[in-house]
Amino acid sequence: MEMQIMPPPARLRGQVRALWVLRGWPAGRYQGLPKPYAELIVSLAGSHCWYSDPGAAGLRFEEGWLTPLQAAPRYAETAGELHLVGARLEPAACAQLFGVAVQRGLGYPIPLAALLGGEGRRLREQLYEAPTARRKMETLAAWIGEHLDPEAVRCRLPERARLADLNWRVDALAGELSLSPRGLRKRFAVELGLSPKLWLQLGRFDAALRGVGGAAGLAELAVRHGYADQAHMNSDFRRFCGQAPGEYLRLRNEGEAPPAAPHFVPKVR
Repeated sequence: MEMQIMPPPARLRGQVRALWVLRGWPAGRYQGLPKPYAELIVSLAGSHCWYSDPGAAGLRFEEGWLTPLQAAPRYAETAGELHLVGARLEPAACAQLFGVAVQRGLGYPIPLAALLGGEGRRLREQLYEAPTARRKMETLAAWIGEHLDPEAVRCRLPERARLADLNWRVDALAGELSLSPRGLRKRFAVELGLSPKLWLQLGRFDAALRGVGGAAGLAELAVRHGYADQAHMNSDFRRFCGQAPGEYLRLRNEGEAPPAAPHFVPKVR
């Protein structure tokens, strides 16, 4: 199993967080956790069957999909060894590229064909023909660059480091963007289709998630990421992950999962 990650070209920085290629992930059942960004994913081999909850009917994705922002876990059962090419998109870039709200109440991602039609199939063919993982990521970045005008992107948001400085607070973010809290909420609702509070909560959870299992203990991790205490961080983990941090770490350690993909937890029962 191999996962490679590449930063976006300079023109797309601030709108695309990263490009990545994952190859050789074995079949199994997984839990997809909430993220503060959307992901455009093109599948070159294998397939996903996504479920809104473990007991729901699944929807199979063969060619690719867009994962919008979500407020709860989704579940997947994979078939065959996966070969995926993806881009992590900031909310405003996703809204401009696809004209869809970045938070959706549906329990499933959006199929690539529904987003792009025949252009999605052509993009998939170009990615399939690219000879190396790096060329595949460069090809996807070039496609995004052709369709996204960073100068026209609305609702520009601070990067994660600055959000940490603002302690992940709505009023502080509003001040950073020279808006009132009410104006910020309206701007998010109209331009992005989600609330600033949820987006900041997802960002803080994402930052804490990446630190679980590192050198810092859970109490220190909670303080480092702006939680009042460890109990508040544990509450966020149960809300967005379905487990406390220790259980999340146990699931990851039991199964095969690259450290670069902390939002995909193996062996969901």
